[in-house]
Amino acid sequence: MRPPLGQHFLRDPRVIQTILAAAEIQPADTALEIGPGKGVLTEPLASRVKELVAVEFDRTLAPKLQARFAAFPHVRIVQADFLKINLDELFKSPIKVLGNLPYSITSPIFEKLLAWPGWDTGVFLIQREVADRMRSGPGSKTFGVLSLAVQLFAEVDLIAPVKPGAFAPPPRVHSAVIRLRRKPARPLPDREIPAFFDLAHAAFSHRRKTLANSLSLFAETPKKNVAAWLDRCGVRAGARAESLGLPDYVRLANPWSIFRREINLT
Repeated sequence: MRPPLGQHFLRDPRVIQTILAAAEIQPADTALEIGPGKGVLTEPLASRVKELVAVEFDRTLAPKLQARFAAFPHVRIVQADFLKINLDELFKSPIKVLGNLPYSITSPIFEKLLAWPGWDTGVFLIQREVADRMRSGPGSKTFGVLSLAVQLFAEVDLIAPVKPGAFAPPPRVHSAVIRLRRKPARPLPDREIPAFFDLAHAAFSHRRKTLANSLSLFAETPKKNVAAWLDRCGVRAGARAESLGLPDYVRLANPWSIFRREINLT
């Protein structure tokens, strides 16, 4: 029978060891586990860190984990929706984050985590397709907003592919272990991040069209205006969104914000 929340519980000890090794855990580390499930990663992780906070959404699994780890004062099991918790209230120093993430909310989890400055390394088990999108570069069919969002904040490494049989019940897709290392400094100031994402979403909103067409449709302004703006920025109007790389989107973020104000779309 499939679990009520559609979980796929990790059961392969080799994958567990791969995750732990990739995280490069040290005895003084504080760790966050997202979605501990039945605790197959929680137990070996608890024996390796100074402090562990595991956030579990499932109201049936969380009490079982709390009872199982009640004798471990350095382990805290929190029954909560990760997307709604205040991470600053849980942690006061840089942490490592691990988790077998639910496929259905992988992107929202990364959106929340990446913007938070309190983590330094993350190791996650996610859908292989999503892993490929996160690490892809310009010119690739999988390069898009997710690629830009993740690479703005972190370096991405594909650690290992994972077959469906590593889970119970097995998912219909393949998975992968990835590692994110938070960049010590972002390539643009905080005030320009909203413009960066606005531009990225605009550029990829009509992926099959040229950049000028896509931005024109998104901003609801004549194509000639967008083409002129791109020309001033040194970008071909006929270029495609996936032909530009992260440095291009970083460079164009502030000019795009100014252009948006000029056409009264603030």
